[in-house]
Amino acid sequence: MSGYMIYHYNILDKDLINELGPQSLPILEKFGGELVVGSSVTRLEGSPYTHMVVYKFGSKEQAKAFYESEESKELSRFRRKVTEGFVVFAPGYSSV
Repeated sequence: MSGYMIYHYNILDKDLINELGPQSLPILEKFGGELVVGSSVTRLEGSPYTHMVVYKFGSKEQAKAFYESEESKELSRFRRKVTEGFVVFAPGYSSV
């Protein structure tokens, strides 16, 4: 079953945010993920966060390996300096 890593955030440092995407893509590719959403969002209800990035993985195990990798942990330290928000894992839908 597929899995999604969802990053929902506000940008704190507009000068450094442009470094985040190029640093994340090689790590994402290494763990078999793909970028499916990467943009500002329009809030209709709830959360005040203005941006979202969603990575899709072929399995929960791939998503976990990505998130727990040393490369991703290092990137997360940088991400927390330039954004505020949250990260969640969501499994893909299955009717079975």
